[in-house]
Amino acid sequence: MVAELGLEVRAEGDVLRGRATVVEELCVPGTAALRTSVVLTWADVLAGTAAGFAMEPRIPLTLDLEVQVVRAAPPGMVVEADTFVVRAGRSVVVSGCRFSDAAGSGPVAVAIASFVPAPDPTHVFPDGFPVPEVVGPALALPLAERLACRVVAPGVAEMPRRADALNAVGAMQGGLASLAMEEAVTSLLPAPTPLSSFTVRYLRPVMEGPARAVATAAGDVHTVELTDTATGKVCLYATARPHP
Repeated sequence: MVAELGLEVRAEGDVLRGRATVVEELCVPGTAALRTSVVLTWADVLAGTAAGFAMEPRIPLTLDLEVQVVRAAPPGMVVEADTFVVRAGRSVVVSGCRFSDAAGSGPVAVAIASFVPAPDPTHVFPDGFPVPEVVGPALALPLAERLACRVVAPGVAEMPRRADALNAVGAMQGGLASLAMEEAVTSLLPAPTPLSSFTVRYLRPVMEGPARAVATAAGDVHTVELTDTATGKVCLYATARPHP
């Protein structure tokens, strides 16, 4: 499923770069703005790969991921990303991405993330962390429809655990899981609106599902809890701010 988000990844020496074209299916319905959850998923792939290089052969798991949007990315824009490592420690790697318009109009978003090694020592890449090959068939449906994510009540969204939307340890891919949280927030808004700020903390993996996201508004700041309904445990916690 991540392959359908259109991200091309390449390594140029010590620098990891990404490139993707924004399409309508990746935008917030009713707007001409790229979903912030898509930027977050791209950042999870890119920053996670940089973390994987730093901690190989162990598989990195996302601890937290923050996206700050500088400007909306409309359909047709080609977005480029440069990845950087802030700190590579023994137990935590902090890395991030800078997203910009390939046409030269300036920055689009900045993301920063923390990663830890998978606790199971058998979860490794024996030949080293691979550069992801994540370009696949073009997304043919709006992203929420493709992931079978639906709003079941104002502020509440549910998404099943799908075999084609898992990470390297068999859990729901963290970036894709954030879509349910984004949908829960935007369902409380009076009009379709992208998120200008989105910070997700990963507490435990969604191993069974479906995942249920419940958003609560406090002024223009929203908090969201995502629960694995099979266990009743909170797996992700987020704060989000819609674009003014």
